[in-house]
Amino acid sequence: MANIDAAFGLRPYKMLGAGANTSGLVSYPIQTVATAGSASVIYQGTPVIPLANGMIDIVGGATGGTVPLLGAFMGCEYTDLNGKPTFNNKYPGTAAIKANTVATGLISANPDQLFLINCNAAAADLIVHANADFATATSGNATTFISTAELDVSTVNTTNTLNMRIVGFEDTPDNDDAAVAGRLAIVLLNNHFYRYNANGTGAGI
Repeated sequence: MANIDAAFGLRPYKMLGAGANTSGLVSYPIQTVATAGSASVIYQGTPVIPLANGMIDIVGGATGGTVPLLGAFMGCEYTDLNGKPTFNNKYPGTAAIKANTVATGLISANPDQLFLINCNAAAADLIVHANADFATATSGNATTFISTAELDVSTVNTTNTLNMRIVGFEDTPDNDDAAVAGRLAIVLLNNHFYRYNANGTGAGI
């Protein structure tokens, strides 16, 4: 059956090994009373990074393992411009948030968390255990607020500083065709902030 080729960013799947998958989320500040948050929109499933000031931001240009990844953005709480407390699966950017208020992101941040991600091109079984970067890591759907990040098959390589390690594939009747885009890869974030040292270097898992 032809694949359902629909990007959704990083979707929490299972835990590496035999650990229980609680799908637990961790709260991190995106904005504080003293410090305005990111101007960027962050969509559900978008990879995010930690900042030196204790806050988080969208992955931005942090490709190729140059900045440690914290995990995947799953939603946030903030106060809108009218003073209304809001929960959303999209962080709308600091311009849509009341100044001098707190915005908190909910992040799937366990370094052993496995994720599903859509492949942007044909993906054969032989790429399992290789590594890859994101394609369109910062974009998202303006209606659903879901990330459109995908695994960039053209970047697949043995280089362990690439963003993701491919652990396997989720083979379902709707996504089992290796000859076309839309196969769902099971991945582990290679360059995780809680697995590597602060400058993002490491030998891989």
